[in-house]
Amino acid sequence: MNGTNVSPRKCNYLDMSISIYRGKFRVSLYDKRKDYDFNVISYPFLEGNIPNNLSYSVFISQLVRFAKINTTVIGFYDNIADLVKKLICQGFNLAALRKKFLKFYHSKLDLWCKFGVDIYEHVINLFT
Repeated sequence: MNGTNVSPRKCNYLDMSISIYRGKFRVSLYDKRKDYDFNVISYPFLEGNIPNNLSYSVFISQLVRFAKINTTVIGFYDNIADLVKKLICQGFNLAALRKKFLKFYHSKLDLWCKFGVDIYEHVINLFT
């Protein structure tokens, strides 16, 4: 087994980075693919054989995952920004991603309201 502790107060486990800050646990997404010195393809390209509507559904499923795993809104924002950049590079349409984000925003209030802020203002800027 490999040790996953980054420090005495932080460790990476599965797809989570778990740390203790001011006596409370903080959880954020840990993507080990970022540790490699080469690019790892992790989402579909629109030019592939997967229907476009299924490819765009990946975006919503990842938004749900990010909202569930992060305990801070900053981690949530950072994950969305990284994902949007990746998907744009893989041929996704910015307006279509915005539409999917709005669907998530309106239908998954129970997931993102835990952050205590309205995510719309900050995230919508990614789609301009």
